[in-house]
Amino acid sequence: MGDPTTAAQKDKYVAVIDQEKVTDEVRDIALKYDPLNQAGRDEGFHLTDNGELHIDDEAVIEEHRIVANKIPNDAIEIVRLPAERGELVHQFGDNGFRLYELPGPAEGRVVGLLGPNGVGKSTALGILSGSLKPNLGDSAVDPGWDTIVREFRGTAVQTYLEQLRDGAVRTVYKPQRIDRVHDQYDGTVAELLGERDERGACDELLERLDLSALADRRVDNVSGGELQRVAVAATLVADADTYLIDEPSSYLDVDQRLTVARTIQEYTEDSVALVVDHDLITLDVVADTVHVVYGEPAGFGVVSRPLSTRRGINQFLEGYLRDENVRIREQAIDFLRDSTRYADHRTDTFEFPTLKTSFESFSLRIEPGTLREGAVLGILGRNGLGKTTFAKLLAGILTPDEGELGTDVSVSYKPQYLQPAFEGTVEELFASHLGVHSQPYETDLWQSFDLDSLSERAVSDLSGGELQRVSIALALGRDAQLYLLDEPSAYLDARQRTAFGATLRQFVTRENVYCLVIEHDLLLLDYVSDQTMVFEGDPGTRGIGRSPRPVHHGINRFLQTVGVTFRKDPTTGRPRANKPGSQKDREQKSSDNYYVV
Repeated sequence: MGDPTTAAQKDKYVAVIDQEKVTDEVRDIALKYDPLNQAGRDEGFHLTDNGELHIDDEAVIEEHRIVANKIPNDAIEIVRLPAERGELVHQFGDNGFRLYELPGPAEGRVVGLLGPNGVGKSTALGILSGSLKPNLGDSAVDPGWDTIVREFRGTAVQTYLEQLRDGAVRTVYKPQRIDRVHDQYDGTVAELLGERDERGACDELLERLDLSALADRRVDNVSGGELQRVAVAATLVADADTYLIDEPSSYLDVDQRLTVARTIQEYTEDSVALVVDHDLITLDVVADTVHVVYGEPAGFGVVSRPLSTRRGINQFLEGYLRDENVRIREQAIDFLRDSTRYADHRTDTFEFPTLKTSFESFSLRIEPGTLREGAVLGILGRNGLGKTTFAKLLAGILTPDEGELGTDVSVSYKPQYLQPAFEGTVEELFASHLGVHSQPYETDLWQSFDLDSLSERAVSDLSGGELQRVSIALALGRDAQLYLLDEPSAYLDARQRTAFGATLRQFVTRENVYCLVIEHDLLLLDYVSDQTMVFEGDPGTRGIGRSPRPVHHGINRFLQTVGVTFRKDPTTGRPRANKPGSQKDREQKSSDNYYVV
């Protein structure tokens, strides 16, 4: 069979121009080599009255790619856009990012949005929240709400936009970057929720999301996983018509992700809810329907028609939306591949003895273990059991009360929480920490994490996913023997997680280094790990790090501790959480087989 896209479909193209990168050289090349200008036509690249480089979307043709290929610094990109893909909803300035179509809100149903970073999911939430008024593609004109509503006549979106126009919709929004809550509120958790509680649900949600012990703690003193649950609770206590929830799973363990997903379902059952999440397990549980959002990151995004959750996730992974006959990705994201486990002939090891440490109200004991050269040790367990503390002990940031790490190894550590404190560009960050002739410039790490597109961006302006990519590349770029990566998948989309997993395995094998990865994404952890180390105990009070075990044995033991079972999706092979108490759940628990993949 050939490509599913029909030959009759004619592609069209748009130009995305980064005006900040447009130099005199860029202008000269664009004007000189534009095929329309060379043919004596006047609709090609030209300068506006204020000196900006511009071309009308209708004038862009495939041959303009030749111009873009001659342009340095990716100042101009020619993006192929499938024809007839719905209504242009919003555009950010001339030749800026454009969003086509909107997800359809549905009362009493949770609508999921799934797609790569940078294709407009948060933009769609902004429009549906009322904080961003769509301009229908003309940033210079306010089309008016009546015109906007008419563009969506006959759709579920029309009714919602009418209510938004009339002020009849009250919305509440949970942002993606929950770490910024620290800067916005300085009271306690109970005070934050109490101030927002319009449903009398504060105490119930504190208990439901396992936050009761944190009620009197100041918000700026709670961890990332705790802060994520606080942010979800602060959203759900509001009495709103529409709940917009952006990435609720980041920093949460598997048990907490499923609890949050089911809590969102329950507390929005009489309202409209839209949830963006890259964790497929969370989205599978929380969403009743799914819109796939695809396109060219930072160029354009298209919102698909609604699909059932299972079909939407599977078609996203396949890279082909069957009902719309659109190929959104050249290759499928495949969960059937087995990672390459470490070779037996590698004998160099890094051993750690029994380690003990304690704080005011928490104690941690680490059982002895071994890290093998050229292999990855995956760390998993519930939050609050000391996984990050263990990494800090290995990194020398903390000193154990008992036990001693006898072998000195150089360590590169990527922390759990990302702080964009550096004042300068991404390129300057790498140069200051690694030097211009350092490892990232001598290997493919820079390309693997697509940092060329970020090199001139200020670190403080990066999104969560962009900052994560920079942090991972920076950690792997350091010359070290032991690499410690704490929750590297946070804010990365599904494609970026797959690419990261492949890059990490190649890097660790090629460089013959030791690597430890703390991760809550079971799909990623299963793929990258050669062994697993499970943390057990009483969260926030007592943690035990068990000795390393085979991968599936470790994941199965962890799932036993949280009482969750997974089965394999027959189409894609991805793990799916069983519904608690279902026949499949009971069967797997009775056979102590919690992870059937």
